[in-house]
Amino acid sequence: MEGSIASRARLPRATQMAVATLDTNSRMRRPPREHMQPSSPFHQLVTTLATRKWLLLAIALLGGILAGLAGLTRPVLFEATTQVIIDAPSTGNPGGAALVQDSLDSSIDDHLTMLSSQAHLRRVLVALRKAQDADAAGKSGISAVPPATGSFVSNLLNRIWSQGKPAAGSPEAADAADAAELKTLRNGMRVGQELRSRVITIGFTDASPARAALIANTFAQVYIEDLVQKRRASDQLELESLVAGLPQVQKDLVAATDRLETYRLTHGAVDQSAANNAANETAELGRQIFLSKANLSASESRLSHIEDLRKAGASVSAIAEEIGSPVLTDLMARQPVAADGDPGSAITLEMEQAIAHIAAEANVYRAQVAALEDRKRVLDAAVADTASQLSGLRALEPQVAIVTQHYNELLGRQQDLIRRIAAPSPGVAVLSTAWAPSNPKTLSPIFLIPPGMIVFGLMGAVFVLIRNNFNQTLRSEAEAEAELGIPCIGLLPKVSGLHARQLRHLVLGQQNSPFSRAATSLLVTAAPTQGRGQPPHIILVTSSIQDEGKTELAWSLALAATRLGGRVLFLDLDRKDVRLTNEFRGEFSTIKAHNSFGDYVSERCALQDAITRMPEVGIDLMAAPAPSDDLLTLLSTVDKSQFTDELLSVYDVVIMNGPLGLGGPETRLLKRWADAVLFAVRWDRTRRSIARGVLESLRGGGSVAVPVGSVLTQVNLKRHGGYRLGDNADLLLAKV
Repeated sequence: MEGSIASRARLPRATQMAVATLDTNSRMRRPPREHMQPSSPFHQLVTTLATRKWLLLAIALLGGILAGLAGLTRPVLFEATTQVIIDAPSTGNPGGAALVQDSLDSSIDDHLTMLSSQAHLRRVLVALRKAQDADAAGKSGISAVPPATGSFVSNLLNRIWSQGKPAAGSPEAADAADAAELKTLRNGMRVGQELRSRVITIGFTDASPARAALIANTFAQVYIEDLVQKRRASDQLELESLVAGLPQVQKDLVAATDRLETYRLTHGAVDQSAANNAANETAELGRQIFLSKANLSASESRLSHIEDLRKAGASVSAIAEEIGSPVLTDLMARQPVAADGDPGSAITLEMEQAIAHIAAEANVYRAQVAALEDRKRVLDAAVADTASQLSGLRALEPQVAIVTQHYNELLGRQQDLIRRIAAPSPGVAVLSTAWAPSNPKTLSPIFLIPPGMIVFGLMGAVFVLIRNNFNQTLRSEAEAEAELGIPCIGLLPKVSGLHARQLRHLVLGQQNSPFSRAATSLLVTAAPTQGRGQPPHIILVTSSIQDEGKTELAWSLALAATRLGGRVLFLDLDRKDVRLTNEFRGEFSTIKAHNSFGDYVSERCALQDAITRMPEVGIDLMAAPAPSDDLLTLLSTVDKSQFTDELLSVYDVVIMNGPLGLGGPETRLLKRWADAVLFAVRWDRTRRSIARGVLESLRGGGSVAVPVGSVLTQVNLKRHGGYRLGDNADLLLAKV
């Protein structure tokens, strides 16, 4: 009698076939598949980014929106520019074009440096404050300021002043405010040379076009006025010094003129040409005597230095270097000095000759000096009479000419300084004044959207690549086989909000759907000999942790088994994931059993009393043990052959929804009950280390060879197909 406790030990199996394990299942027994030919890094990069294209598009759109909002919140700035031109330097030398250009470049660099200096910025701030005070006085009636100017002058420094006014009696706060104002003014200014020309552009950026133009013009005007003041002060000092010295020069000129006229009246006319010739010859003799004495002094100094070296016992090379004879140098190069310091006869002879030659030169210079001095004495005696006749005329006339020239130069310089003080020239002129600009300097917010999208898109791509690089989950069959060391027999697509009737409809109602084809393929792969006249099978379904799709996989296999004919038992041993199982029991059961697996293996009830029948789906359900029953104790104390033989004598396929692999050793004991074990791995969720650890524990559960295969569950077929891995996802995506 089926399910009888008394006859359970004597009940034979319905089909006596020696098939204990799935040794004929090549798919489950083969080693893990070989890796596919690795694709190029660029292909992997493109594939990774293509799978996240919608995320990258959303990030790029977000970046464009944020850039546009940032552009809208940014104030619209206007830049007003003033141009000044530097005076060209004088070109007195026609061949000095390069020097003129260098002088111009140096002058422009000086002006650029002074325009950007801290002192000039402070002067500009003072001028702006004066303009603000004048505007306030005009509004109170003290001064007449045109209304058109007052409309924006009153707000001229609002942006500068807004960073905080100094508190009364607080020097620290005043210094901080000045520093902030200078920083704001410096940040808004732009000073630069226009190409290689003499034009310097001064620009200021501000939210108000009128204020920007006024500050730019003030910047140039203050600089030019400062140059004018410096030039005027310098010319004034020079003029005062010149005026103070003119009376003395005038007195010197009058005295020199009187002496010249008095001498002429006293001595009469003199032969000027003879006097000039005598003076020229005397000067030439004096120059020759000076040169001869200089040569004589040099020769005597050399002789004295050579004698000092010889007395001090200096080396031959030092003496030869002081003599400076090329013949001696060449001789020493060809005939080195001996080790004991003996220079040799040839070198000694050459040294003596060189010293004698220097002494002879000194004697020649000495004789020449004596002759020239004798000639000069004769010439002095010859011209004594002429010199007495001239009586200083030659000395007085140049003095008068020099003093007269100097006096005229001072007068001309005085007139020039007076003219320059009246109309000073700073060397810099305004070429064009700044006007209130009408076109903003800042770009429209719409132009910021493409750069924002590009930047955020690149950031999103980097984030995706980094996340993909550090991803420790399993996302392909080949990857699962390589990491876990067991075959991956397929995958199960993901279905959102899966419930009992929907699962039944997917597997049995839509037989050509990817989900139904995947479940049927997994069943046929795990139990290839399933069917009428074939040996029954027990398939254990487990996973490492919860929410990995283990229960959905088990029910899918059970529903697919009903299509092959025969009776199917769903043995539920998971007391945690009971939602889907309770839905099947509530939706399709006719008679609910009050007993469970614990009652059955403890022989507290017959098999039929522990079975809940669901004829609508063709599956019998055996509920999980009660919480009071310890599953580990039940599995370790019962005779598994007795119960598996009884189950297989009644059912063609038994699907065991086993407990979690991390929950304890129950899964290793249940492995001995099964003909095949399916290990559920959630796609892109289960960590490799956890799955490997559970499988290591599962493989160490005894010596019975039970084939173990992995199944990727809850696979997003579209994303998975985007990786282009060439596995079962491509078959499931293909339309039948």
